[in-house]
Amino acid sequence: MNLIGIFYAVITVLAWGTWLAPSQNVPMKGQQTRTFYVTLAVLLMAFIATFFVGFDGLNATTFWFPFIGGIIWTLSGWSAFIGTNKIGMAKAFGIWAPMNIVVSIIWGVVLFGEFLDTDLSNLLMAGLAFLIIIGGILMIIFAGNSDKKNKKISTAGLLGAIGAGIGFASYFIPIQIGTANTLGFNMWIGTLPLAIGMVVSSTILMLVTGSSFKLERPSHYSKVMSSGILWGAGNYGALAMMEIIGTGRGFTIAQLCVVVNALVGIYILKEPNPKSKAAKLTLIGVIIAIVGGIILGNIK
Repeated sequence: MNLIGIFYAVITVLAWGTWLAPSQNVPMKGQQTRTFYVTLAVLLMAFIATFFVGFDGLNATTFWFPFIGGIIWTLSGWSAFIGTNKIGMAKAFGIWAPMNIVVSIIWGVVLFGEFLDTDLSNLLMAGLAFLIIIGGILMIIFAGNSDKKNKKISTAGLLGAIGAGIGFASYFIPIQIGTANTLGFNMWIGTLPLAIGMVVSSTILMLVTGSSFKLERPSHYSKVMSSGILWGAGNYGALAMMEIIGTGRGFTIAQLCVVVNALVGIYILKEPNPKSKAAKLTLIGVIIAIVGGIILGNIK
């Protein structure tokens, strides 16, 4: 990998590893409000990016399929914020990030016929990687039980993290299906309709749940939207990185963001307390899960 590829890789890992942090401690009555302002920031970035990329290639197909992907992202983001609110950033991210890889592989097999011609050794390696991931996730889930003050496992938090794990691995499916045979299409073009879908669906989510668009303090707006800016920066960094080193390697490198996220969650946000046994077990579980994910992501 050349220096430019390394530069984009660092941006991706750092941005996606920290995107949840700025808004994590902003009080909300409902996580749908947090989702709305994050998606709004992503849309603003998409408009800026489109100004440089242009609108060439956008049509009914290349607009609506990414738009549907944006709807799925919103539901995934909402689930992610519920997860991080209930069980902490490090634990929630540590669960859904390796799940992203597993679910992506499953979609590849079921929908696109990938890996069907792989040999027995690769299948055995995939099985081992899957067990490693499950072991790491289980360690993360039950790490909280090692502390007397945190014996209960939040069902809503676990379901939120699992929903994010499925959703964040699925929002690209409509895009891939709808644009598979579209000449000249790339995700630099698709980020605008994706972001529009995110904002439209998050607005509907706000209205349906009767949530208020108002935050408690003026400073909270910038904090929450910073999460969206960081996610968008990671997304554009990943797109640029994958153009240089390929999608497979780029996707694998991007998953290293889970380690950054765990470090931020434990040592900065103190979720859980860095001196606790729960923190140590969470960090070990994250590392184990991401190792399994990297192995799985590199199987051809």
